[in-house]
Amino acid sequence: MVLCRQPKHVFEWCIHLRIAPLGLPCRPFSVLTASASVQSDYSSDDDKLNCAPSEFARKRPRALCSASVVQTLHCLKRRPAIAFAYFKDTQSIGFNHDLSTYSEMIQILSHSRQGKMMVSLFSELVSSSNGKGPEILSLVDHHRRTCGTPYSLSFTIDCLIKAYITCYDVHATKCLFGRICRLGVVPSVWAWNLLLKLIAESGEYEMVLTAYNEMKCVQLTPDVYTFAIVTRSLFQAKKVAEVLQVWAEMTEMGVKLDTRGYSSFLIGLCDCGKYDLAYIFLQEIIREKVPVEAMAYNMIMDGLCKEMRLDEAEKLLENKARQGSIPDVYGYSYLIRSYCKMGNLVKAVDHYEAMVSHGIETNCHIVSYLLQCFRKLGMTSEVIAHFLKFKDSGLHLDKVLYNIAMDAYCKHGNMNEAVMLLNEMKSGGLTPDKIHYTCLINGYCLKGEIQNAQQVFEEMLKANIEPDIVTYNILAGGFCKSGLVMEVFDLLDHMMDHGLEPNSLTYGIAIVGFCRGGNLSEAEVLFNIVEEKGIDHIEVLYSAMVCGYLHSGWTDHAYMLFVRVARQGNLVDHFSCSKLINDLCRVGNVQGASDVCKIMLEHNVVPDVISYSKLISAYCQNGDMDKAQLWFQDMVQRGLSVDVIVYTILMNGYCKVGRLQEACELFVKMTNLGIMPDVIAYTVLLDGHLKETLQQGWQGIAKERRSFLLRANHNKLLSSMKDMQIEPDVPCYTVLIDGKCKAEYLVEARELFDEMLQKGLTPDAYAYTALINGYCSQGEISKAEDLLQEMINNGIEPDALTFSVLNQSYLRSRKIQLCV
Repeated sequence: MVLCRQPKHVFEWCIHLRIAPLGLPCRPFSVLTASASVQSDYSSDDDKLNCAPSEFARKRPRALCSASVVQTLHCLKRRPAIAFAYFKDTQSIGFNHDLSTYSEMIQILSHSRQGKMMVSLFSELVSSSNGKGPEILSLVDHHRRTCGTPYSLSFTIDCLIKAYITCYDVHATKCLFGRICRLGVVPSVWAWNLLLKLIAESGEYEMVLTAYNEMKCVQLTPDVYTFAIVTRSLFQAKKVAEVLQVWAEMTEMGVKLDTRGYSSFLIGLCDCGKYDLAYIFLQEIIREKVPVEAMAYNMIMDGLCKEMRLDEAEKLLENKARQGSIPDVYGYSYLIRSYCKMGNLVKAVDHYEAMVSHGIETNCHIVSYLLQCFRKLGMTSEVIAHFLKFKDSGLHLDKVLYNIAMDAYCKHGNMNEAVMLLNEMKSGGLTPDKIHYTCLINGYCLKGEIQNAQQVFEEMLKANIEPDIVTYNILAGGFCKSGLVMEVFDLLDHMMDHGLEPNSLTYGIAIVGFCRGGNLSEAEVLFNIVEEKGIDHIEVLYSAMVCGYLHSGWTDHAYMLFVRVARQGNLVDHFSCSKLINDLCRVGNVQGASDVCKIMLEHNVVPDVISYSKLISAYCQNGDMDKAQLWFQDMVQRGLSVDVIVYTILMNGYCKVGRLQEACELFVKMTNLGIMPDVIAYTVLLDGHLKETLQQGWQGIAKERRSFLLRANHNKLLSSMKDMQIEPDVPCYTVLIDGKCKAEYLVEARELFDEMLQKGLTPDAYAYTALINGYCSQGEISKAEDLLQEMINNGIEPDALTFSVLNQSYLRSRKIQLCV
């Protein structure tokens, strides 16, 4: 507090304090009050005195000497507040304190621990505006030699550092530290922490680390606050490696952090994205049974969930409960969000129910995760049902939830309910935005109600809600599907009039829409205009035109455009390339499909597995197994996942050209690689063995021997199928029946046919024809006719092959009868 000051004569004041005035004139110059002198006798509180400057006497007294001031201060050493007031008072009348008077004052304040007075004294001394007084380092050195106790010296240095921090910047304060250390005086850990905090606030983390290392060099042991300051600064600079080094040093020094310290450390790791490290450290902290703040748990759980390490996140939630922390909405929210993201609705609902069972109230964010998961899984009806359920429960509904529900109604084609939700939003004080209006426009376009879509668009404009590029693209696509060519061009003009330039995606949607609507010529006109004008990401435009040609059945035009674009240095997107390869193979232009693959590889774009499979299959159908094998090898060398389908395609190709041995070798290679064969692969080999038996190379072998070999090969493959628990399907049974018939094992063929029926499989025309052919080849025409009738009775129409087999058998029978 500010004390009232009454003028007194120095002599009377000194008599009051029983101090002999040494050569002091009996003239008024001091304004210390008696109340101050009494109060300060037993006080050491800094707040008890705040001295104002004294009033000068009309006549200046004789100059004071340093010795008398020192003696007076010494007599006042048990009254630090009065001593400090006297020190300031003498200074205010023009006395220049020197090394001795400052030292005495510092001795008094340090022994009585008057921190505020000491900081005030040093602040005035080191201030740049005050050029008087002794040099600060000389004063420190003198106090070092005369203070008597290390504790007094440490207190003095602490106050000096605090004063320097108040008056100077980081670099000046750090420089003072160095100069003090060179005097042989080591500032306390508290002072170093002040310096570290000052540097950290300036954002210079490298200087923080330097100061920290200097602190260790002077043999000081950092404390908890030191580590907190240093690690926080390093975390802000994203220097995780340096943080871990500091952590290791802390562990070696035996410094134990408290709950807040550990929590801050874990949060820092999470802020740097090092969730795995945070999780590991948390396990150690839990083992030491140190409580951790809920925020640290939640941040680590959030990180684990973002990395989809959900098992660990669930264990962490359990550990949190064991540590006595009450489950909160955040941990459950992270798990529900992640499981919904991966489409695991069962786990998401389990955690939601667990959350509710703990009495934790849900919120609109968690509900939106669940509803979006339903929508992602195509469960549109469930989206609507749960939305209504949460709505009836009184849950606060935000714009996101309304949009999800509106989208569900639109996908169901229930536009009336969607519009009602929009109006409900308005009446509830929520302002619909462009997302909600775009949702309605998309719903009407999906139903083909383009006029209603236009009305919503106009309502959106009247509400001063600016459509974005997504809105325009959806509406443009709707116009195209409805064949409204002029409306599309008008919409593009409208976009540009409102300062929104159509992008390549907009034009691409329009082009594809024209083609799907049967307006290929309009698509070409728009394509030519935009290509001539030029546009960013023009490859999107090229991709759209290629897909448009393919949709219209103009595969050759799509191929020529692809080649022209490639020569210009551009490449259509991966989807368009794959579709082009598929259509070229379908129309028999295998060389064109091969060229597309080569051009893709020249542009460092690797075709997908389906494109390779289509190309290999096309070459196999043409009997060009060498090129099929080349593309197969290229596929393997590029590290693509070659599955059983690709192997089966190649095996089937080899079998068709009579290269059964290579097909068998490929089968063995496939199984050795750990690729499990399926029933189709076995069917291909079974059929291959049958064809091999009937080829010219077997003509020199007796008929009985051929039948035996065929039967042995089939039994071997069937045994392998059984070991792998692969059941034959209808095509497989058909091949087996055909083989038995050609080997003249008709009884076994019929048994296979009956076995197929007993398993609930329905024979097709090929299966019936194979057995009919077997009966006919053995002259059992009546059985063949009975089987044909059975086939018709079962609703299976005989095909041309069936009648051809029967006609040939009738002709053979007639010829035999004529010969007889």
